[in-house]
Amino acid sequence: MPKFLTESGDTHGPVIARAIVDDLLATLERCSPERVPPKTIVWLAVCLERRGQRTGLAPGDWLPVQLTVVTEKEVKLLTDPQLGNARARQVRPAFHRARFGRWCHEAYQQGGVLSHLDLSLLSGWSEGSSGTRLRAYQAETGEIVPTRGTVHDIGPAVTHQAEVVRRWLRHDSPAQIARALNHSQDAVDRYLADYHKGRTLAQTFPPAELPILAGLTPSVVQHYLELLRQYEPTLAVCEPAPAVPF
Repeated sequence: MPKFLTESGDTHGPVIARAIVDDLLATLERCSPERVPPKTIVWLAVCLERRGQRTGLAPGDWLPVQLTVVTEKEVKLLTDPQLGNARARQVRPAFHRARFGRWCHEAYQQGGVLSHLDLSLLSGWSEGSSGTRLRAYQAETGEIVPTRGTVHDIGPAVTHQAEVVRRWLRHDSPAQIARALNHSQDAVDRYLADYHKGRTLAQTFPPAELPILAGLTPSVVQHYLELLRQYEPTLAVCEPAPAVPF
């Protein structure tokens, strides 16, 4: 820390130096081989809190996370001598599906999100096969797994934002939603605040203007408008004016 204070040339002094040192120590803690448990891999995930409509990724958007390649419970399940051939054929696909979900949740709990490409590289399956298995896992469990697509609203996936709002409109409490979706309470509260902001603006401004005004992506706004019409149909929503014929 003294080196940052004397040689960085920053006028903010100790505050900036402490932040830099804390970031370096946190990175070393995550990535040092002697600090990584057995059967664990350090992987670069995209930061969970990356928001906005900027395309592409900057160096600061990446975050090292530790992923358990295989758990002791999974090892025992796959090596059980009592497991017959028929049962083994059922267990192994389920093992792969659950492992994809577990990886995504492990990354999410550390502040990162994984893509289908990450799951492909980690497992050796193709990207398409990884996506298929993850969707099967979600269908079995009824949960939305926190991938980069669902959290950052990339692609056709149902977003976490929409699912949080849907459950709230069905009268689940924010605390219940956070537990059910493995979300932080701050994230749930932020999504609900975004919905209320969009809901208020939708009563005055046409849908095309809402993404910029609310600071949300167009697809999230579209999800919110669909939920608004489904669960609050009596609420007046500003619709676009009909085209005037020439």
